[in-house]
Formats: sequence, C-alpha cells, structure tokens
Amino acid sequence: MKRLPERVEIVDVSPRDGLQMLPNIVPTESKVELIKSLQKARLKRIEAVSFVSPKYVPQMADAIDVLAQIGEDEDSKIMALALNERGYKSAVESNIDWLCYVLAATETMNRKNANTTLEDALKNFRQAAKSAYANGVKIRGSIAVTWVCPYEGDVRKERIVEITQELFDAGADEVAYNDTVGKANPKDVYELCSMAKERWADKVFAGHFHDTNFTALANIYAAMTAGWDIFDSSVGGLGGCPFSPGASGNVATERVVWMLHRMGIETGIDETELSHCSEIALRLANGNPLAMKA
Repeated sequence: MKRLPERVEIVDVSPRDGLQMLPNIVPTESKVELIKSLQKARLKRIEAVSFVSPKYVPQMADAIDVLAQIGEDEDSKIMALALNERGYKSAVESNIDWLCYVLAATETMNRKNANTTLEDALKNFRQAAKSAYANGVKIRGSIAVTWVCPYEGDVRKERIVEITQELFDAGADEVAYNDTVGKANPKDVYELCSMAKERWADKVFAGHFHDTNFTALANIYAAMTAGWDIFDSSVGGLGGCPFSPGASGNVATERVVWMLHRMGIETGIDETELSHCSEIALRLANGNPLAMKA
C-alpha cells in the first residue's frame, strides 16, 4: 500500500451533476449563487454546467447564461460537461477552463447516455481534444460505469485499460473513473486504480463515486492508497444519472472534506463556508430557489 497523499483536490459537481436530476427547474440566478458560494469556500474546480440536449436534461438549458453570470475567478476553474460534437463545440467556445467529455465503458450505456457507440464516442473525444486545445481549454476523459453497468453488469478491467489508453493517446489531460451506479467496492477500486497508476505513473487520474451503497468514502480511501489524489463530490450529496437506473447522489463534498481533514490531508477548502454551500444545495433540492431575507 502506497502512502496516502498529503493533499487532495476536490472537484465539486453539484451545480451540474447535483442539480440535473431535480424535478423543479432551478433559476439561473440560484445556480450562480451556488457556484459563487463554492468559490467562496475555496473550491479550486467546479463542474458548473453541461451542454446536453434540453429535451432530455432541461435543468441545463441555461448553461450559457450561467457561465456568463459567473464571471471569472482567478482562484477557481470552471468545468463543463459534454457528450457529443454539438455539446463540446458549444462548451469550448464558452467561458470555461475544463471540458469534461463523458463516454461509457459499455455499448448499452453509450446508447442510453449519448445515443452513440463506444467507437464513435472515442472518435468524438479525439476531435473534442483538438477543439479544446485550440481554444486553450483542458480536457478530462470521463469513463462512465467504470466498474458496474446497470445494463451489462460488471465491467472488465482490461476494457477500462484499453479505453484509458485511447483517451491518453488522444491528448486527455486527465482521465476520470466513474462509479456511476455506486456499486463498486473498495477491493475492486484499489485493484483498478493501482493498475492504472502503475501503467501510467506520470498521468493524472480522478475518481467519481456515487454513494448508492454507502461505500463512496471507502472507495475514495481505496483510490488514495493506490496513489490517486483528485476526487469529484457534490455538496449535499445531490446528484444522479437520468440514464442509469438505481443511481443515487454523489458522495457529499462536506463528508469527504470532513474525513480528509481529520486524516491530516489538506484540501484548501473552508469547512465553515462549505456548510453554507450545502445549505444552499439542499434548499434548491427542496424547491426553494430564493434565500430567505431578514
């Protein structure tokens, strides 16, 4: 077992992954309020929006307006998600620092999530990487259902290794492994994360764990022992995938930060301000977009 990292980067995904499943449409100004509160809590990277079809994910229809109202913050990088050519082109032309391009490890999930094949998704990623670099944007290759697919079951580690190689060959700055349905266990997480880190020792990896079976913190710990030090989370534990049956929310940012700080691992995040972010996220989840005024 390798030494635990001294510092971990937390990427909060609540404005995108956290809000996209809510039945009530959150006003643009409330999304901006949440993002700015995360910046105040010193989150260094925030997944703010996604450029996807408003027909299927209406919550993200105001992505351009959200980005315009956020403005620029030297201390916080903004990431946007895309699933196809139209999405990544819109994203890289907007005011973002990172593009998160998602593809799935299984054919069925690719069809459900992006109406494409894995082969075509990889082709699109290669074009997305070129477009990102041309616009001064960094790119994350994000592999959905890395460990378990709700349609095809357990995913072979060899398949993930093959996809990872394709993403790095295409120019990914970072590759994320996603436990989309929250069914990964610490043993499998450690084995795959170790395999990846040993094969690509100089590359950057991120972990994205849902807490469906309450193993997200254990899985983060397992990934850290394998040498990983970047993890996604969502304040309030909000989130889920509309195309992944049974997927519950992401692991709560405040729980991850609480654990890491008490393990002596730095994040740079202000826990007091983070609790305020959680209050905002839960308020929005409960259908109350406006803050109570004194």
